[in-house]
Amino acid sequence: MKTATALKKLNLNISEFEERLFDHSIVGITDNEGTILYVNKNFCKISKYSEDELIGENHNILKSDEHSPKFFEELWDKISSEKVWEGEIKNKAKDGSYYWVKTVIIPITDDKIIKNYVAIQNDVTKEKQIQQRLLNMEDDLLKQNITLLSEVEKKSADLVKSERLATIGTMASRVAHDLKNPLTIIHTYADMLTPEILSKLDSQDREKWFRLQTSVLDMNRIIEDVLDFARTTEIKKKKSSFLSILRLAVNHVKTSYGIVINLPDKDISVKCDARKIEGVMSNLLSNAVYSLDGQGEVDVETSSDSENLIIKVKDSGPGIPENDLERIFEPMYTTKTTGTGLGLVICKSIVEQHGGTISVSNKPTTFTITLPLH
Repeated sequence: MKTATALKKLNLNISEFEERLFDHSIVGITDNEGTILYVNKNFCKISKYSEDELIGENHNILKSDEHSPKFFEELWDKISSEKVWEGEIKNKAKDGSYYWVKTVIIPITDDKIIKNYVAIQNDVTKEKQIQQRLLNMEDDLLKQNITLLSEVEKKSADLVKSERLATIGTMASRVAHDLKNPLTIIHTYADMLTPEILSKLDSQDREKWFRLQTSVLDMNRIIEDVLDFARTTEIKKKKSSFLSILRLAVNHVKTSYGIVINLPDKDISVKCDARKIEGVMSNLLSNAVYSLDGQGEVDVETSSDSENLIIKVKDSGPGIPENDLERIFEPMYTTKTTGTGLGLVICKSIVEQHGGTISVSNKPTTFTITLPLH
């Protein structure tokens, strides 16, 4: 049955609409019992059935068994109530391949009696494949997280029994070898999703992709923390502006609307390894922000005497439990739900390499650092 003849028989005045829309969409029209009366060329192209093979058939010819009987019952209940149905359907083509279509089914009525149903569809098979790839990568990432946690827990037990620092060095090399490679593979696959492809995903799938990227970065940070603790690099001191170091450190801190970080107005010049001290301040500020749980203030205060720069980082959080205070600088010890427990250990090591000291007190929680000015 030719297109013009079919439309004329259905007495639907859509010839102008058909030329523009039908050429870009997958269109099918049925009677009120679901028997196919009309399909356009895109319908035939994606289903791989000819027009003659489809006319007079029910849409069950395309059934893929992806959807439950309840799915189709709810669909039919809605359109038979003269309501428009929207959703995604997986169909099976003549050659056995599967495809997904984003579908709108519109009831056509005459004197309040449904005469026909018009289905306008768009092919979303590629988007669905991307969605599945995201889910697979997320599963892989979760497995890698489990592996990492298992490795860290095992090594933590070893450290408690014997030489902690030496064992961390061994663990660092294993983590680098065993986890860096699969982590790189996951990151590479995630980067394969170009901006053009990402723009076609709905908000939920884009959120999953961003969660995937963030998790990869978090895992990489954990590995780098272990490696930074295991290796000792030479301190390279030069005269630096502490306020400039502090401002760079703030750029690495994730904050929310309800958090304020107050920096000192006065700048002080100090001889130090600027990159390493920036890392120390970034870690302390991040810990302070984490303790605020989305609301509060962090104050950074500086002073100096003839020999030392004194830095105080205070937060308005609930404070550190007293039984944790004495262990706060121990390797692998953390009060967070995530992380390695090495951040403050690394900070202590860097400060001591500069010839300085770091300590912590409560009410309010205050980390105090002294650094030689020269």
